[in-house]
Amino acid sequence: MAFSIVIFFVWAVYALIMKKSLKEKFRLFDPLLSLVILSLIVSLSLGTNYVAAAVPSLNDGIGIHNFMAYWIIGEDNWSIGLFEKYFEYSLALSFFLLIVYSGLKLLKANGSSS
Repeated sequence: MAFSIVIFFVWAVYALIMKKSLKEKFRLFDPLLSLVILSLIVSLSLGTNYVAAAVPSLNDGIGIHNFMAYWIIGEDNWSIGLFEKYFEYSLALSFFLLIVYSGLKLLKANGSSS
């Protein structure tokens, strides 16, 4: 949860800086693209961690397999179910952000063509 709050705060500051520097040329979907890309990277990281934990022949026990998954999941109560839950939430968030980004791009394209 803390990871999500930090990411959102950093993204909000980034969006404000872009708005101030671009002024009239600023569109919300511009800084949103960086959030979509980061969300997809996090989903891949959590997916890798989940698959590595779910296949017992890959390792001896359950563990975190990359630094990004460690930042998100933390140190307590690791289980395959927990890894799966984080991966599914991250994937759902990635799809949601991708749909929002695509919708904003389509609105911009339709608005500028008329």
